[in-house]
Parts: sequence; C-alpha cells; structure tokens
Amino acid sequence: MNKLSVFLFGIALTLNACENEDDSIKPSNTNSELLSQIKEDLDGYKIAFGDTKKIYMMDPDGENVEELADASPISGYVSWSQDAKYVYYASAKGPKETAWEAWRVNVKTKKATKLSNFGKDVRSLGVSPDGKTLAISVMTGNSNIGNNNDNLTKFSTNLYVISMSTVEAKINAGDQIKMADLKALQSSPNSDQFWYEELSWNHDAKNPVLAYSKTWRYDEDEVSYTHSYTIKPDGSQNTLIAKKHDQPIWSIDNTKLSFLGLDYYNFSDKSINKISISGIKKEVSGGSFSPLDGKYLVFEIGDENRKCGISQTSESTNSGIQLQTDVDVYEPRWSPKTIN
Repeated sequence: MNKLSVFLFGIALTLNACENEDDSIKPSNTNSELLSQIKEDLDGYKIAFGDTKKIYMMDPDGENVEELADASPISGYVSWSQDAKYVYYASAKGPKETAWEAWRVNVKTKKATKLSNFGKDVRSLGVSPDGKTLAISVMTGNSNIGNNNDNLTKFSTNLYVISMSTVEAKINAGDQIKMADLKALQSSPNSDQFWYEELSWNHDAKNPVLAYSKTWRYDEDEVSYTHSYTIKPDGSQNTLIAKKHDQPIWSIDNTKLSFLGLDYYNFSDKSINKISISGIKKEVSGGSFSPLDGKYLVFEIGDENRKCGISQTSESTNSGIQLQTDVDVYEPRWSPKTIN
C-alpha cells in the first residue's frame, strides 16, 4: 500500500463510489451467527470512524450508523476520549485552503467544537487515559495551500502535548489553542524530514503511555521508513517498539499494539505476531483489537472507498466479514467504554 494512501492527506476530495459486486461479501448464515454473537458480546460499545468527509459511529456489527459531525470537505484521524464522551478528529472545515485543525464532537449532543487555530495541519490527536493531556501532531505547513499536497517531502511533523485543563479553559472562553500553547514532546528540524504522528494512547489512567510512529521522508516510498515508539506524557521513557511498523493502536486491555499490516506487538513476551484473515478478496489493514480482551478485530478493507471488516482473533486464521455499511469506513476505532 502506498504510504500516502494510508493517510487522508493523499486522498482526493472526490472518490469513486462504485464497487464491483464481486467485492461485496454478503453475510452467510454462519457469518450472521457470528455478527449476532459480536453484537451480544459488545453490547453498548461503539466504533467511531470517518469517510474522509463526515465522522460517524456504529454498532460493532455495522448496524445503526450514526452521523456525528459534518467535517467536510475533508477530515479524519478519529480517536475517543477515555470516558467515551467525545470523538476527536482533524478537519479542514472552512474556506478554501483552510488547514486541518483539531476538533471534537460530543457523541450524545452532536455538538462539534473546534479546538485549535494553528494554520498548520493537525496530523493526529488524542487524550490521555487520565484525561490530563492532549497529544497532538502538527505539520510544519498547510497542505491545502496551492500545490503543497503534491510534495509533502518539503514538510515534517512534530509531536506536542498540552494540558487538557488549558484546552477546556480555551473552549469555555470561546477560544482555540495556538501553537504557542503547545509543548514539544518530539521534534526535529524540518530539514531532517521526520514525521512524528499516528498517535494512540493506552487505556491505563494510572500509567498513561502514548504510542506514535516516526517516519523518515514521508511519501517517498523508495527510501521512506517508519518505526513505532512509546513515550510517557512528560517525554520520558521514549522506547522503540518495532522497526518498519506504522499506525500503532493500543488494545483496550493494554497488552498489545496493533499495526497497519495486521500484525501486532505483544508486550508480555515482546514478540511481533501476524493476524491472518481469510474470506475477503481485497487488501485488509489497520486492525484494532476490541474490548473483551481483544476477542474481535475490526479492520479496513480496500484502499480508496474503504469498507469495514470484523473477525474473531481466537484462531490462527480468522474468517473475515465485511460489514454492510452504506458509507465508507476509514480508521475504525473502538470506544473504550460502553455508551449508555
């Protein structure tokens, strides 16, 4: 998969919505039974995702797709707050050449709030499990200006943190956070061409740990490489977890980090393992372990016009099911708690 296609900056604003009928997998009787079991096991949990324009959530079996926010013309990078009250995302909502800024939406009231006013692209963001820290990666420029998106190698991305008390104070005052409010956690000179992004917090309020990827020469497939790390909110214990693995996503039980290629790092024995999915014709990627100790895996199907798949993770080879959603599904993320 082309590195650029993994990220929403490289996705055209108008996508071809047509899919061949052969690529759509209808639930069989066996699959229907599995979906019923998934719905029963994960009752009350939701999956948040985007379709590059809007932000949604749905039930674990793909039913009850609910629009949370119109974040058009382009948006992505969804993450949940630990209390499952908010979904955070980045959006270039606004006039032409608006930079991607940080947003969040209340999943019950559907009120969307703009959090930042950087004038530079937000690459990903998320709130720590203790609710005290917002981690946010910000590009050194605005990809929506002119032909900037055609050559992202002239930019880089730095990783910052900010106290959520400061963020909330800004929101209450009707203001947004600025670059001057941020503290750099990982940064490099623009000429070094490092991108610190793809953020994912663990789910341990007593020991918050952030996972991120560090990419050299983003969007240069012939020379680029990406490694995944973990780091504490104060910048300590910066640890290389896996070389040449990207898009780390913490499991809800904090035992694993899944990666883009459907492999994962197991913290118990420090091994990297591969998950095998059968029964789906298109490429599958971006897997995320469910609550209930990772009993199920949700993942993307295809490159552009992505759909959503789900499977069990109890066997070495798992039969995947394509969820029958009417909208595309990018970056499906489990709610860490049930939503009542």
